[in-house]
Amino acid sequence: MIDFELKLMMENPEWCLVLNHYSQLQLQAKAQNPEFDGWVVRQNGVTGVVAERLPRIHGKLIAFDLLKFQIAGRDSGVFYQVTREGEKMLPKLEEIIHNISVQEDPESDFPYSKSA
Repeated sequence: MIDFELKLMMENPEWCLVLNHYSQLQLQAKAQNPEFDGWVVRQNGVTGVVAERLPRIHGKLIAFDLLKFQIAGRDSGVFYQVTREGEKMLPKLEEIIHNISVQEDPESDFPYSKSA
């Protein structure tokens, strides 16, 4: 991980929320199905993020190798998965994500309250 990427993530809290959202969806799906392959359908809404910004945020996270994608087909759409680098970065961003969640919901418990 490059310090530049971490700095950019800290300067863009919405990016942190999106990365965390996908990570939590992956964890939840894996808990429900041990055979889950890690791919999550594209999210068009993430709490705390303006929907119109999501396409650009997806692109930035992909560009910095924090999120990867696959196109499953014309009918299935796009799927995303947090990369190894993305998972390594999340603990370093925990405080930022927690602070955003607390501002939105003072009774939240990071990281699970804003992920679904």
